[in-house]
Amino acid sequence: MAIQPPGDPPIQPWNTPVPASTARGTIYFAGFVALALVVAAGLGIYALKTSGRVPVLQAPSPQGSAYTRADHFLNVDLAPSLAEANNALPPVTRDCNADLRPPCKASLIALDKAMLDVNDAIASNQRDIPPCIGPAVQRFRDDWTAMEQGVAQAIGGYTSGSRALALQGLQRFTEMGKLVKPDVDRIFAAEATCSKTA
Repeated sequence: MAIQPPGDPPIQPWNTPVPASTARGTIYFAGFVALALVVAAGLGIYALKTSGRVPVLQAPSPQGSAYTRADHFLNVDLAPSLAEANNALPPVTRDCNADLRPPCKASLIALDKAMLDVNDAIASNQRDIPPCIGPAVQRFRDDWTAMEQGVAQAIGGYTSGSRALALQGLQRFTEMGKLVKPDVDRIFAAEATCSKTA
């Protein structure tokens, strides 16, 4: 066995130290400046928020009677998305039939988006729904969601090339759609029972 003399181990070519370059200093300086700008911007935003100069926008909650709140929810919060879904329905009835032509998929995607917007409108305004129409709105939402799931299933059938799945989704959409009109009638009947005094 050979004994190595004390000292530094031999330097291998792949282990050769690289001399510090000026580019490394520039990179560190740029990183420091970027970090300083982020911190300064954060402090500036925090100072503006705490000074009261930046207004915090919140959607006004309807005040007043249960009837006024129900009317606001139905006609202001929900009606635009329902109109969008209603406008997306004619292309589906025009393009979708037993042949399952390609234009049907595009029409279903537009309808699905519109139906999800109705669900979002109900969910984002949940706190504004008065108890007098709450159960009827929930039943409508459950049936609407099941109907939307039928549309999503039909889109999935198109995407996967499964005619059976697409037809099953369209059938579910149609069956659940029969429940929506009675649900809407229940909501309007419930609205009529809402208190008109605050």
